[in-house]
Amino acid sequence: MSEKRSGSFSDWIELLRLFGLPCSILPAFLGAAFAYNYGHFRLFPFLYLLTGVVLVHVVSNVTNEYYDVMAEIDTADQDKPSTVLAEGRIDPELALKFSHTLLLIAVVALIIYALVQQLPGLIPIAAIGMAGGYFYTAPPLKLKYRGLGVPANFIFLGLLVPQGIFYGLSGELYLLPGLGLSLPMSILTVAMLWSNDMRDIKADEEIITLVGILGLKTSYVIYLIILFSPYLLALYYYMNGELSILIAAQILILPFVVKLARIGLKGVRGELHRLAHLDQKTSLYMISFNIIWILAYFTS
Repeated sequence: MSEKRSGSFSDWIELLRLFGLPCSILPAFLGAAFAYNYGHFRLFPFLYLLTGVVLVHVVSNVTNEYYDVMAEIDTADQDKPSTVLAEGRIDPELALKFSHTLLLIAVVALIIYALVQQLPGLIPIAAIGMAGGYFYTAPPLKLKYRGLGVPANFIFLGLLVPQGIFYGLSGELYLLPGLGLSLPMSILTVAMLWSNDMRDIKADEEIITLVGILGLKTSYVIYLIILFSPYLLALYYYMNGELSILIAAQILILPFVVKLARIGLKGVRGELHRLAHLDQKTSLYMISFNIIWILAYFTS
C-alpha cells in the first residue's frame, strides 16, 4: 500500500493558492463599500461574511486542483503555481476531505447567519456561489472542462460576491449601478484566468477552453482587450460622478500593464516559458487596480 502523505505546512500553503484570494476578497470589500455608502455597513457581520467568502474560495482552489490531477490535466512536470497533489506531496484524497470539511463549515455558518439575521434570501445567493466554486471542476457540472470557466468566474466572483455581501448587510440587492461598478472585478478576474489558460493551452488539449478554441494568437488579442478595458470603465464612471479623482492613480500602474502585454506577446511568438507565471503577474495588476477602484468609489 502506498504511503499517504499529509504534506508540510509550505505544501498546504502552496495548495491553497493564496495569491488568487484577492479575486474574491476585493469584490467582497466592494460590496462592503456599497453598503457603507448606503448606511448599511456593520463591521462584524462583514467580517463573518468575508470569512465565508474566503472559505468557499479555498474550497474551490483545492477541489479544482484535485480534479485536474485526477483527470491528468495537472502533472508533476508542469510549471504551475501548485503541483503538490500531482507530485504526491499531499495525498489527493486527504486534500479532498479537507475541502469537503471547509465546505461543510461554510454551509453551516451561512445557515446560522441567515437565520440570525432573518435573511433567508441570502441562502440561494450563497448556494449559487458555492456551487459555482465547487463544481468548477467537480462532476457533474465540470464547468471548466466544458469551456464555461471564464463566464463562471466572471459571474460568480466579480458580480455575485459584491451582491452577496451587500445583501448580507442590507437585506437588499444593489443591481444598478452595482453590477456596472463590479465589472472591473469581473474583467480582471477573467484576465487572471485567461492568462492561466494561455499558459496551459497545450496541457488543456483534452478539455474545452475558450483559449483552446480561439488559439493563442486570437486569445492574446482578447487578453489585451481585457487588460486595458478597465481604464475605459474608470473614465466612464468618473465622468458620471461614481468615482473620485483618486481613480487617476490608475495611471501609475499603466507601465506594468504594458509590461504584461509584452510578456504575453513574447509567449505568443514562441517563448512559451514567458507565460509560466503570467497569471500571477496579472493578479498583481488585478489587486492594484481594484484597490484603487474601491478607494475611488468609497471617496466619491
